[in-house]
Amino acid sequence: MNTTTAGGVDQAEGLRNIFGAELSRVICIASTLDADSTIRLGHGTAQSIKQLGHRVLLVDELALSDRKTMSGFLYPVRYDLGQVFTNSVDLPRSIKAVEENFWYATSVKLRPEFTRRFAKYPQLDQRLVDHEIDIDYIIFPTIDPQANIVSYYGSNIKRILVTASDQDSLKKALVMVRQMAILQIDEPLSILIVGGDDESAGSEAFERLHTASVSALEQPLEFLGWIKALVAERVELDTDDMSWNPVSNGDSHEFVLPMGFFKAISAKITS
Repeated sequence: MNTTTAGGVDQAEGLRNIFGAELSRVICIASTLDADSTIRLGHGTAQSIKQLGHRVLLVDELALSDRKTMSGFLYPVRYDLGQVFTNSVDLPRSIKAVEENFWYATSVKLRPEFTRRFAKYPQLDQRLVDHEIDIDYIIFPTIDPQANIVSYYGSNIKRILVTASDQDSLKKALVMVRQMAILQIDEPLSILIVGGDDESAGSEAFERLHTASVSALEQPLEFLGWIKALVAERVELDTDDMSWNPVSNGDSHEFVLPMGFFKAISAKITS
């Protein structure tokens, strides 16, 4: 957190001038939840970290076609980080300053550019330093934590996996553990369990996931805790009679995360 002396000198900025700019910390929040809940998870976490006084960049890579209740991106942007990684657009043009200490960027185009082998290094954290853009945390929510993609965002990466407690979600979580463990060898992956009847059910779900991870992948897990969440039914508007009906495609329900969740996860991240 930045602090200011009585003389109005920013101590953190002074240290940067002496020792050089530090690379941003990248927080990859992988999620077995639906795309809409995942981006809200990332946005709420970024906002909570910002409230602690840190400078935060939220990277939104979730394609609009994957979203069921959002009609567009959270904030309007003209350029995508995928264009930055192909060196066709300068980094500052792709980052939107939303409010004090909070920036936003989309990165939907990175994956196809990576597949076409057009995406190039340096990583995002180094590009921020090169352009003298001072960011403490890069928050990257995703439903597909492919290691080669995540590595484009930085070298100092903390990975957190958020999953529901049902069996299908735990199966998805195990696949994500395998993806994430590739670049995090010999370090436990942090797990948050969302929803379920009570905390004991969340703990039991974590133990099942941990046992499977150690047995199949030899990858230990760290339990960050259980978060109670409401489950809401999704609806969509019928434009013929303007009535609201259950969704016809995709997940029929979504999690509504309490504000306490974002305070808890941001405290874990910044501790």
